[in-house]
Amino acid sequence: MSYQPKQEMLQAYVAGELDAANSFAIATHLELSSSSREHVMHLERLAGLDLQNQIVEQDFDFGDMFDHIVALEPQENVQVQEAESTSIEVNGKTFQLPRSLSRVAPKIGDWRSYGGKVFSANIDLGEEAKVNLLYISKDVSIPQHTHKGLETTLVLHGNFSDEEGEYHQGDFLVKDASDKHSPQTSMEEDCLCLTVLTEPMIFTQGVARLFNTFGKGMYP
Repeated sequence: MSYQPKQEMLQAYVAGELDAANSFAIATHLELSSSSREHVMHLERLAGLDLQNQIVEQDFDFGDMFDHIVALEPQENVQVQEAESTSIEVNGKTFQLPRSLSRVAPKIGDWRSYGGKVFSANIDLGEEAKVNLLYISKDVSIPQHTHKGLETTLVLHGNFSDEEGEYHQGDFLVKDASDKHSPQTSMEEDCLCLTVLTEPMIFTQGVARLFNTFGKGMYP
């Protein structure tokens, strides 16, 4: 079973109505999921047809539009370059990043270690939401937690599981305050994820609840 973004989220992405942080996560997911790419292309075609119908209904003057286009100053030496694939290193391992992440590689901060088993690196996109790369070593369980806001997770490498299922490369999931889960990596493989948090995590079990002091919760 694969986990894809919900229809409403993809429609907001196509319409340009999704926040920048989650739009970035969706764009990265589309590189890893052919089925989601095809679905987004279908939504874009529908949006194009809708726009075309609106133009026809408004009796748009195509002659004026063409005159305006040909009057524009020509741009010389316009080049479109694909982002080169970038690799990152964490916990002695090297991972190749998708193109969308390679484009923002200079904005990826230093890795922070939590007990030498969980590592996170902030990606500074200039947004209020917290965007991170999150690496979890194999055979590691993160304490059960919920979320003040939304937590979006995209699996880039490996897999992990929680109370609701098992997630593999390309899987995209969104958790909110109604969810409580304890992510767990397998004994055979570690996991690298892209995460977007609109609010801190709130731990619900064990000594990890100390991080909830004064209701602040914790960002990875």
